[in-house]
Amino acid sequence: MKNYKKRFGFYPAKVLAYQIYCTRENRKWLTDKNIQLAAKPLGRPCAKAVAYHVRPGERNPVEGKFGQAKNAYGMNRIRARLKDTSQSWIASIILVLNLVKLAGMALVCLGFSAWKRINYLLKTSLKPIPYNLKSKTQTDCESGKGVVACAG
Repeated sequence: MKNYKKRFGFYPAKVLAYQIYCTRENRKWLTDKNIQLAAKPLGRPCAKAVAYHVRPGERNPVEGKFGQAKNAYGMNRIRARLKDTSQSWIASIILVLNLVKLAGMALVCLGFSAWKRINYLLKTSLKPIPYNLKSKTQTDCESGKGVVACAG
């Protein structure tokens, strides 16, 4: 929380924390700073308090990203001696996770823009095929009767 204030100049409005960090002392500190805690309340919760706490399933995306960082990108194998080096490794792994997510979103966006471009090219490049054969319906087309065989 102190690092957050140092970085942004103010405390966040809401905090999502593990249950182990939701001690009475920490809760009192948060209420003194007017920060809302999104965690299970102490004691028997009332209906209003239950609406604000985070259920275990809501943290799954966050935990999933940590698992992906550990399994796929080796975050659990960092063995740097210096604190700064470890932080650099962790920051680079998180950067790669964000880049992978952005690349996936970019493919979807490019897919939609490519589809628009292909659709435009198809509409502009395909011209009506003129019929060279004279038939009864084509002659009637000029007078407006035989619309079925008209090209265009």
